[in-house]
Amino acid sequence: MTASTRRPLPLALIVDDDATFRMLSRMSLEQDELLVEEALSGEAAVEFASSTMPDIIILDLQMPGMGGFAVCEHIRQLPHGRFVPILIMTGLDDVDSIAQAYEKGATDFIVKPCHGLILSQRVRYMLRAGRTMNALRAREAQLAQAQRIARLGGWEWDPSGDRMDLSEAACRTLGILPGSIDPAQFSYLACVHEGDREPVIKALQRARAEGTGVDMDHRLIPRDGAERIVRLRGETQTDNHTHARRLVGTVQDVTDERAAETKIYFLANYDSVTHLPNRTLFLHRVGQVLASGAGVPDALLVIHLDRYQRICEMHGPRCGEHLIREAAERLRQSLSSDLTVARSSGAASPTLARLSDGQFALFLTDLAAPEDSARVARNCLDALHNPFQIESTSVTLSAYIGIAIPGTDGTEAEQVLRNAGTAAQSATRTGPNRYQFYSDAMNASLAARIGLEQDLRSAIAGNQFLLHYQPKVDILSEQVIGFEALIRWQHPARGLIAPAEFIQVAEEEALIMPMTDWVIRNVARQQRIWHKSGLAPIAVSINVSGLYFRQAHLAAHLKELVFAEGGHPQDIELELTESVLMTDAESTTTILRELKESGFRLAIDDFGTGYSSLAYLQRFPIDTLKIDRAFIKDLKLGKEDSPIMRAIVGMGRALQLHLVAEGVETLDQLAFLRLQGCDTYQGYLFGKPLPAHQLQYLLQDRLSNETSRTRDRLRTRLAN
Repeated sequence: MTASTRRPLPLALIVDDDATFRMLSRMSLEQDELLVEEALSGEAAVEFASSTMPDIIILDLQMPGMGGFAVCEHIRQLPHGRFVPILIMTGLDDVDSIAQAYEKGATDFIVKPCHGLILSQRVRYMLRAGRTMNALRAREAQLAQAQRIARLGGWEWDPSGDRMDLSEAACRTLGILPGSIDPAQFSYLACVHEGDREPVIKALQRARAEGTGVDMDHRLIPRDGAERIVRLRGETQTDNHTHARRLVGTVQDVTDERAAETKIYFLANYDSVTHLPNRTLFLHRVGQVLASGAGVPDALLVIHLDRYQRICEMHGPRCGEHLIREAAERLRQSLSSDLTVARSSGAASPTLARLSDGQFALFLTDLAAPEDSARVARNCLDALHNPFQIESTSVTLSAYIGIAIPGTDGTEAEQVLRNAGTAAQSATRTGPNRYQFYSDAMNASLAARIGLEQDLRSAIAGNQFLLHYQPKVDILSEQVIGFEALIRWQHPARGLIAPAEFIQVAEEEALIMPMTDWVIRNVARQQRIWHKSGLAPIAVSINVSGLYFRQAHLAAHLKELVFAEGGHPQDIELELTESVLMTDAESTTTILRELKESGFRLAIDDFGTGYSSLAYLQRFPIDTLKIDRAFIKDLKLGKEDSPIMRAIVGMGRALQLHLVAEGVETLDQLAFLRLQGCDTYQGYLFGKPLPAHQLQYLLQDRLSNETSRTRDRLRTRLAN
């Protein structure tokens, strides 16, 4: 499916005067990839639906002003509101309310409070049913416009007697001897291919019931056993006196026609050797994506095989075809196993095509960034690097790849392809197995990224990293109860580099694995040093990436790292984002339980910015929720309330989780969090992240009885 034909996300409208219910319902629906809008009243819901009709409406009955029954009636009277699914949700469970809801036009009825999983499943079911009904209505409308049909082999079906008569011409067309079958309709249907029988029956019955026509192709297996494709056409005739309906139509063998059409289409659009799209089809597909104006990063690669013509001249065309087929298969496998193309759910797959004898083209859609196309190019070169076996001879090919970025390097498919070819020609002058962008700016960006990657590898080998620790503070006592370990890169030429500049590259190149090992070892080592200095054990949290989390035997590996440095797992908290946890929730549960059994504490980082299933949130053995700073930055006493913050804190306390607020920078924010019952905070209000040796006074203060004076001195020290 191309980007131009992707189905948009369904739109759900939640109508309820209860802000908490709207928020929880939104969380449940958005994790199922629904767009969600909210209306606080019945009047607002009608106004919204009048301009934009949603795909489904979740409606509360009891609201101030216009109630749910009235809203339902108004929606049904709107031009596009007749068929929209309406799910009534209310605390009323009496029979009269349910009956009245259906009378007013409700599609379904559910009593709240309702579990989020049940709500999302019910909504998904209703959306599916709605799409099915819309499709059925569309097909029925098309069927009503069927044209009168030319008579070839004729047939007539009289439903009243279940009799289907075939003309001799129809029998000959179908390869059936006239008179060899019983005139009952069942006998004809018995010759229809099993996979097509039910659609044929439904089409005939629908045509009779609605007085419309029928026009369909289906497979037929007559008595001679030779499968055929026939076109069945018919129209309904009604007797003016008895009003009885019968169907009269034609049947035509279109087997050869279909085969010829398929062959012509294949020859016109596909390469006969590799069965890949050819230049024509490739440009058509690229043009469709560019014309859609999706606005997501794409890239077009031209892959040129050097020495291919010379190999064909030396070994013959048959060996050349064998080589090109194997090259195509290697490129396919490279793309299927490539994890660097960050495509969104439902995005189009990469399009690989053969342009000419030794030239392929590849179109990538929905890249995270245009630079990611360079990693795909490198994988393609690696796939073609190993020798090819031609009979008893081992042959090595060189390949060159040119990359053009639509928009930057052209807006038309032909232009982008031409520029990618030009870049491939330029790559041949730089040495074997090279790739190059058409744009000088992209080449410079790529060179900078490669330089950063090489420096990062040197940093890992040269131990150029250091750790800063940000305090976590008890919100009531103002006592420091833990730290978050944050990695920094002490570059020999550029100085201190923040993680935002190098973490993404580290994850893309799997360098995050040794870096995380380094962090865990150094945290455990530092905790042992603090303990030997007579300081009480203090928990330190460590961020864990998705790639690191998914490695085999994670719990055993982490315990080995911690024990090797004399640390204890119970003093370490592992922070994972919602997206990491929900990637594969079932396996995530297993991994989390293993970590928990090993003694590690577990936290969800940046909570509220991802899509957590509330059902899984209860199943995960989580200790801590870290509230993302996006929900903290606008908190202010005296300002309008924050229902989302209230809901998050309330949910965390209901689940008996420790709550940590990130990014606290003002006293107003702290006061609001304290009133809501948040447990812990961290942020610049208390102090910035500092190296371990600058935290000595802070750790001593944790054990001191002179808390007030020491805390004042500490805050002055940290502020400076």
